[in-house]
Formats: sequence, structure tokens, C-alpha cells
Amino acid sequence: MAVAPSEYPPPFDSASVITAPSDPVDERIEVGVAIVGGGPAGLACANKLMQLLEDEPELTEKLGEVPVAVIEKGKVAGAHLLSGANMKPSAMEELFPDLPKEEWPVYQEVEKDAVYLLTPKKAFPMKPPPPGFRNHGNYVTSVSKLGRFLADKAEEAGVYILAETAATQLLVEDRVVRGVRSGDRGRGKDGEELANFEPGSDVVAKATVLAEGTVGHLTYAAYDYFDMHGADPMRWELGVKEVWEVKEPLDRVIHTMGWPLRTGARWNEFGGSFI
Repeated sequence: MAVAPSEYPPPFDSASVITAPSDPVDERIEVGVAIVGGGPAGLACANKLMQLLEDEPELTEKLGEVPVAVIEKGKVAGAHLLSGANMKPSAMEELFPDLPKEEWPVYQEVEKDAVYLLTPKKAFPMKPPPPGFRNHGNYVTSVSKLGRFLADKAEEAGVYILAETAATQLLVEDRVVRGVRSGDRGRGKDGEELANFEPGSDVVAKATVLAEGTVGHLTYAAYDYFDMHGADPMRWELGVKEVWEVKEPLDRVIHTMGWPLRTGARWNEFGGSFI
């Protein structure tokens, strides 16, 4: 029987992630909307909010000097994004309806698809590809490239990106989320304070959006604290990325199932790849 990592989660004390604002009021970082995570979801949210606020000057004023801020632990937005992706054009069309496709952060449009069931020695094509594997009309992109593009657009619109800032705790007061607390900087590997030590800060917001990605610790803490585990269960798989150099460019998107996973009922392993 296969071992599923999700069945053996690491020890996690969600209560230690929930805290109340503790910095003096005049030392807090105040923003209108705090978005935790500079990935495609968080950055798309930031861009959309700024677009909506263009028609709401009074609301924008109420949100303060920094109406929208993105808190990103990487050196730049997109620094921790790895995978290639097939992107549906509807997302870009809805978010940036006036942007020409020539300026999209993509490589090429998908024109062909192929799906193979792999064994250790053979590849069996599945024709036609099942509906869920059809990408004709989608676009091949890099998620890190997409992240950088969305970050640039967000900053142009007035979003403040707090890079190299880890959100370590969720600020909750009277069962209302008030923002997040950033982690300390300048600690050694054993937690000792170094010469460049800077304590974390309370980032307080009128609204907080958690866009941490898979298994975000703040999101899990919020699930526990507000008893939301059944509201929208997470679905995810463990993946490995490889970069291949090939003699000729591929003219299609390829999906595979089977090998190297063990496909028998005894093992209960299922997954695949895309190229």
C-alpha cells in the first residue's frame, strides 16, 4: 500500500499562529487590504481590487495611504514560483480586457494535445484525449514569468509589495482578523539575534486575504480557529519539476498517466505528468 503524505501531517500547533495585535498603535503598519502571498492568485486579487477602486474614490480614501498591499516572503514576487503551466485565456481576458495578446506573459498557444498511458517499456496513446486533458486554445506559460508580470502590473496600479517579508502569525481580536504579524529578520540558524536583527511588525488591515498557496500555515490556523475545515477542502498533489533539453521543440502538450507510479490496486497510486 502506498504511503500518502497527507495522512501523516507534521505536528502543527495552530493556536501558536493566532495572536492579537501587540505593537503600539503608532508603530503598526496600516494598510487597507493585506494580501498574504505574491503568487498568481494574490497578485490577480491585488490587480482586480485596484481596478475596482478606480470607480470608488471615497472607499479608496477610507482604505488609507496604502489601499492594497501584498506580503511576499520571496526577494521579489514570483521568486518562489516554479512550475510551467497551461493557462486558460479567459483569466487574462477578464483581468486585462484591453491588453493585446502580444503582451501577455506566455510562450505560445496550444494547438495539439496528446495523452499517453505509460508502462516501464511502452507508451499507449489515448485517442482522442479525454475532455479534461484538452488544452487546445490555452497558452503555455511559466508561473514565475506570470508572477513577475502580475507584480509589475500591480505596482503600476499602486499596490505596495512588501517583499522579503514572511507573514508568521494571524492577528485576531474579538474573533475578527485584524491583519498579520511579520517574522523577525536577522536571526541565526539556532534562533539567536544577529547584528542585523529586526523584530517583526504588526501589519493591520481592514481586510485580510490569505493567498499562501498549498497548505498555508495561516490558512490552516484560520480553518482551525474559525472551524471552517468542511467549507472548502483543499485538493492538491505532490509534484516534481524537471527541465529537459530536446533536439526539436515540442508541437503539442503531452499528458501521461501510469509509470513510474505503481498502478495496481495493491498500491493505490495515481498521478501523472504534463510536458
